[in-house]
Amino acid sequence: MQAGGLLLAGVLFGGGGSAAGLANLVVQLLALAMLAVNGVAVKTFFRSAPRAISVLVAVTLLLPLLQLVPLPPAIWQALPGREFAVQSLELTGGSQVWKPFSLDPNRTAIAFFALLPALAILVLSWQSSAEDRRRLLMLVAACGLLVVLLGAQQLASGNRHLVFYAETLGSPDLQGTFANRNTAGLMLDAALVALVAVFPLRQVRAIWTLGGMATALLLIVGVVLTRSRSSMALLLVPACLAAWRWLRWRRPTWNRRLAIVIAAAVLVLAGSAALLAGNQRVQRSFARFDAVEDEQRPLIWEDTIVAIGRYMPVGSGIGTFDDVFQADESLENLSYGRAKRAHNDFLEAALESGILGIALAAGWIAAVVRFGVQALRRGGIGLAGVGTFALIALQSITDYPLRSQTLLCLAGLMLALLVDGGRNSGRDDEAEEVRRRSRRTGDRPHAARPSTTDPLKR
Repeated sequence: MQAGGLLLAGVLFGGGGSAAGLANLVVQLLALAMLAVNGVAVKTFFRSAPRAISVLVAVTLLLPLLQLVPLPPAIWQALPGREFAVQSLELTGGSQVWKPFSLDPNRTAIAFFALLPALAILVLSWQSSAEDRRRLLMLVAACGLLVVLLGAQQLASGNRHLVFYAETLGSPDLQGTFANRNTAGLMLDAALVALVAVFPLRQVRAIWTLGGMATALLLIVGVVLTRSRSSMALLLVPACLAAWRWLRWRRPTWNRRLAIVIAAAVLVLAGSAALLAGNQRVQRSFARFDAVEDEQRPLIWEDTIVAIGRYMPVGSGIGTFDDVFQADESLENLSYGRAKRAHNDFLEAALESGILGIALAAGWIAAVVRFGVQALRRGGIGLAGVGTFALIALQSITDYPLRSQTLLCLAGLMLALLVDGGRNSGRDDEAEEVRRRSRRTGDRPHAARPSTTDPLKR
């Protein structure tokens, strides 16, 4: 219940990005309170969790704190890329004071506090029961549905009423509780992944079938209405995950009934697509793919690589991109406004944390791949973690999803599903398949047959 409450608070208050400091603070204070109350759970996690995960979590938390440690002038002035800071401080006579590693310690401190809600959800849910984890995934799907329904009301008023953030006023996009359409679209993609993972394969009731199809359709429409190109393209992830779960673990036999079900599903999807194709909002969403040639991101990436060379191998400090990037932004790439982000989280991590940031990102990728392969083999609700981290990694190439407090909370939950899956969930889909086959053959799946040579039986 605590993890679910914190996740819901993250969805309601954490979608504004770094500009919504007070709203993010609500989520962070709630996470601090939960960590304080559940100190035993925190100790248990770092003592009992898989060593790779506990080490990665500890290093991730310590990195921004280490960048806040004051250093003597002889050390911090010798760090790469500090020439401009030294020159400006010399003009005011303050060049001989102790300074932290980070060029913007306030933003680095904010980055540390933003990690606390993800940590709280992780330590509160990684040892939860299979039923509790199913409820949490159902909550993720419900939150996605909430974003769509709220966004529909906002669009009906031209995003003039019920909006959460000033920058979304008059926007043509479905925003919901988010200030960024890419983040909103990725949240709906993750809700689809959660729906796929939690959908039962055994003894499916009509309410699950109808409700699941209606929810999936609404979430897909919501993704399209966000007008986020990356989120629309990433709809392939929940689709592939659904096909994997069905074909790998159910192993359906092709018969007339299955053919009718597949044909009906295709007809429903085709009919829905035909109806939506004539909608002007949907047409405007897909029209954004025609503007790829005007994309500014590759230009920002070029200048970011130059900035990485200036601050390598130590980096400029977490959260400092918007300040340090200005020095290396080429004149031919200037445009209205500021880049604010690298629009590639991997490049931004390299700029802000140097070699250590690159190594930390590689460690997280390796750990997620390792536990993700195990989850793919087991099936069941662990697939939600696989799909969500695939979504985050892919969108991180062109955006910055983990700079959102909401998606950080979601990442903490999905990491808990991956870490715990090997102990608590077992082979979810495989167990369902065994039970299904045992009912078909009339055998009990785990009961040993009595031997006819048993002397007691004779």
